[in-house]
Amino acid sequence: MSRDSKKYRLLILGVLGALAAIFYCYFARAQPFPSKPVKIVVPYPISGPTDVRGTPRMSRSYRLMAPNAPPAISDTLARVAAQALRADTRHPVLLDRVPGALTTRGAIAVARAPADGHTLLLASNATMVINPNFYHGVEYDPVRDFVLVAPLATMPFVLLVHAGLSAETPAALFRWLKPRPGEINYGSSGTGSTGHLAGELFRRVARVNVIHVSFSGGVAALTGLAQGQVSMMFAALPLALAYLPSEHFRPLAVASTDRFERLPDVPTLGESGLPGFEIEGWYGLFAPAGTPPVAAAWMREPIGRLLSSRAVQSHLRGLGLEPATMTLEQFATRINTETDKWAPLLRASRMPLKSGES
Repeated sequence: MSRDSKKYRLLILGVLGALAAIFYCYFARAQPFPSKPVKIVVPYPISGPTDVRGTPRMSRSYRLMAPNAPPAISDTLARVAAQALRADTRHPVLLDRVPGALTTRGAIAVARAPADGHTLLLASNATMVINPNFYHGVEYDPVRDFVLVAPLATMPFVLLVHAGLSAETPAALFRWLKPRPGEINYGSSGTGSTGHLAGELFRRVARVNVIHVSFSGGVAALTGLAQGQVSMMFAALPLALAYLPSEHFRPLAVASTDRFERLPDVPTLGESGLPGFEIEGWYGLFAPAGTPPVAAAWMREPIGRLLSSRAVQSHLRGLGLEPATMTLEQFATRINTETDKWAPLLRASRMPLKSGES
């Protein structure tokens, strides 16, 4: 074969190879997403209700409140997201519950997963805002390692006081606390939790000196309130609603901009003399950074569609959650705003991750 013939043959093979590569890429992109099972990682802290419900440890720690403990909110929302995704694919959508390290272990697993859209993280403001700024040794960066796929819900908090307190209104509580600096305790589900931050914000805005007591979970904190170990706490509304009305404690105010329809007679703290007081939890679905936008968009559409249905909205509101109605951009802006707001305070009191949680 002549040299020119060989060159011509190599040229033809090169062209055919290039065409094959182009067609391969085209058809690969044209394949419907997802192309395999989708996994939603649901992190939860050790000693949370998902971890200890029905075990001897729970019956000892949460003996008063445990029998009626509501399901974990993260688990409920993960099921809603999975239901939405299953409707549009023949592939399974699986829930992978990952315990420990104050929800950071699950976040790390997703951050290190392939960025192909098939591994997702059900994350809260604790995972994305509080933990990375409050604890040393958190091995992920929310901005660098994740992309927001879809907002899911927000979670109001309610100020509860022990039934033995004479204060019947927030204003009466302020008056009762001021002459008792350092004498009154408030509880939370754990150091660095949203309830803890709400208590610190309350302490500063109301100008009262109350002492934080950390419990291992919301149910344990509520038990402490019921037994009088603490006098007040900011409880996540889904947890509080499971026990209201109660002979052990009562709600005085909600820490949101508007009253909640399940507690129409309970005022907001803004109405009660603390204008601008607002703090709540939130949940969203995240994917590893670098996830193809087409994959994120595919997942976002069915989730948004299901969250906008009356049945799902009614179900979530019945649990004490507010379905997310803001756009993706608005939710991302909210995350950034909260990070700017809380990061300085959190970093000023940073702690190492507990060895038992790692």
